[in-house]
Amino acid sequence: MEERIVTPPTPATSTEVPKTLEEVLDNIRELSKQEQVAKWGQGEQVNQIEDAHLALREGYKKARECLKQELPDLQTSTLYRYAYVAKHYSREDAKRWGVAKLQTLAGIQTQAHGKPLPGDPADHEVQITRGDGSVVAKKFSDCTWRELQSAARSQKQTRKDAGRPVDEGMKESAPVAKRSSPALPRALAMLGLGVLTGFVGNLLSPSAPGFWISVLSILLVLAGTAELARYLVAVRERFFAVFKEQGMEVLRNGRHLLASLRSAQSKSTTTTTSDETPPPSQKKAA
Repeated sequence: MEERIVTPPTPATSTEVPKTLEEVLDNIRELSKQEQVAKWGQGEQVNQIEDAHLALREGYKKARECLKQELPDLQTSTLYRYAYVAKHYSREDAKRWGVAKLQTLAGIQTQAHGKPLPGDPADHEVQITRGDGSVVAKKFSDCTWRELQSAARSQKQTRKDAGRPVDEGMKESAPVAKRSSPALPRALAMLGLGVLTGFVGNLLSPSAPGFWISVLSILLVLAGTAELARYLVAVRERFFAVFKEQGMEVLRNGRHLLASLRSAQSKSTTTTTSDETPPPSQKKAA
């Protein structure tokens, strides 16, 4: 009996085989855009949970707690980074530029201005530090991923050198506990009560009650003096903190102005050079 070898059929693919390389590249680009839109959509959903307090209604103390429990396969911090981008940029922005670049732009603007700037991100300027230390302003649409990362690092380093904490716009700012400062009225009240009890103690001396009242007077005066000294130290610290804050603000504004002047001077120099250089036809005629 003759044996026949049966060749198994080739499994069919789920997608149509592209005909050219350009089709493959177009498919990759389209899939990448869909991925960016999906990330933006995840962030939008997180914002809805926060804004509508949906997690609180279901008994969760915080939305983060709900996401960690219900979506254990997803990084909660990553979802909140997507949410930050979705809060300040549109779906089309995410599709056009990508979530990572928009997140970096938002971080740069948050450090410089306190929050991301409104409007089309393509027209926003980014201060790029070159290798020689010079700073040039480029539009976000013309910046590469490496240039954005370099700009973010330079800005962080500038803030660290200025002695200020770096605020990464994608991280939640932890509430700063206010330092309790001694109250001036309390210190004055202790001093006044100490003087009054001392007067009463002198009237009752040399009796035992007069002695103990005099001791109490001394303690009140010492406590009031210490409280008043603490108050004066706290006032001095606040004064220097405000002075330092204002000084750093002036320094940052001065650096931004200097960078803008350098950029304007560079552009004007380039324009002047191009105007002074004669076209090839004129050179030949000469």
